[in-house]
Amino acid sequence: MMYVSPDVLELILLRLPPKSLGRFKTVSKQWRSILESNWFLEMHLSFQKSGKPRRKILAADHCNCGAPSLRAKGSFRGGEEIVYLHCDSTRPSMSCDGLVCIPEPGWINVLNPLTGQRLRFASGPDPLNRQSSYLFTDGGAFSAYFPGHWAMGFGKDKVNGSYKVVRMFFDPNRYEVLDVNIGEWRKLSPPPYEVEAGRRSACVNGSIYWSDIWRGCRLLSLDLHTEEFHRVPLPTDMRFTVDTQIVNLEDHLALATTLRNSDGELELEIWIMDGAWSKTYSISLACIGIKPFQQMAFRPVTVSKQGDILICNNKKSVFRYCQITNTISQIFACTCIVSPYLENMVRFENQQVEPPRTRVTCLFNVWVGFAAHGVSSSQPRVDKFHYLGVLLRRRLRMFLLAALLMCYMFSSDDTLSCAGKPIFLHWLDCFGDDFIKVMVTILLWKFFFSNTILDC
Repeated sequence: MMYVSPDVLELILLRLPPKSLGRFKTVSKQWRSILESNWFLEMHLSFQKSGKPRRKILAADHCNCGAPSLRAKGSFRGGEEIVYLHCDSTRPSMSCDGLVCIPEPGWINVLNPLTGQRLRFASGPDPLNRQSSYLFTDGGAFSAYFPGHWAMGFGKDKVNGSYKVVRMFFDPNRYEVLDVNIGEWRKLSPPPYEVEAGRRSACVNGSIYWSDIWRGCRLLSLDLHTEEFHRVPLPTDMRFTVDTQIVNLEDHLALATTLRNSDGELELEIWIMDGAWSKTYSISLACIGIKPFQQMAFRPVTVSKQGDILICNNKKSVFRYCQITNTISQIFACTCIVSPYLENMVRFENQQVEPPRTRVTCLFNVWVGFAAHGVSSSQPRVDKFHYLGVLLRRRLRMFLLAALLMCYMFSSDDTLSCAGKPIFLHWLDCFGDDFIKVMVTILLWKFFFSNTILDC
């Protein structure tokens, strides 16, 4: 047997998909210890961020079928892959390293789509806003108003690797942080100034960033390890609009704003902080066909393996910008983008973790989702037909067998044909009627109620 050194083994395992790595844990104790070590989990995430494997994007596929779960198959177009998460897409969410945080009234949900594990924390009653100051703020085209109008953030402490949820309320003042490994809310020191509750935050290198446009264009950060707030300088030459967004672009803090140039054409400007602010991209949106008075905002999502920039707009369309040819083209439509997707194999150890749930049939999403997208959504329409075809192919034989058994039960020698029962049903004469009824009951139950009708 050929010997493989641990260093070489780790390099090989880093390049394998998580599904294979899960099976390899049973090979030996040494392999299991490697695959479950914090060092390997961090290296696996870093390898995905390096751009060597195919980049993936996480999108919300609207569904009211219960706990959020990944759809079995994604969508491919032009070398890009979108992974769909079954969830209520009307609720705003936050993400970090492939984990998704979905606040809802009274609860905070932290989900690992890859493993199916979910943590659920009680958030308590929301404070009352006496002055209703949030009525006069606007998060822009990508606004995200969380339950209770908290300003929220979700990120990872880069020192100890723990994931934290942060929420702030400014009237009355409440600033709290939740460590998902502990499961308890703790108070924070007050920030130097307020930020807008309806504007999205971003986590970059262990800090969460918020922006405030209405009160004077300023940035606020929270170091998740020291849990201290800091003022962040802004680029001096950047033009800010109500649709200016703060994003994490390839582990760099970035500001994206959509505005019109001197010729009246829309442009997407992307400023990146890399020691100092610099305008890294200026993407012309003239070829998309936006009308002169049409309001539309864009933000970057990720950089593809080929170096192209994937951007989305507030109309749920995804575009690819090629820097070499300076062209932009649409690759997906009617797609609610959540974030870049990383396959994070971390497992929650908190006592409040819910075990992975068995995938359930999502027929509601197949029919209602297809009708909601309409004829203008070519890609989701193909997906719905795909799943409908899978449903029919998997259950057609079972349905036909149940129908034949029912014909045997309710037919007599002179009802089906002059020769009596079909010859291919004569073999059932050796069984009693009760046995046939049990078979029909089992087949019909599996056809209508089995949770494996559609692996979604």
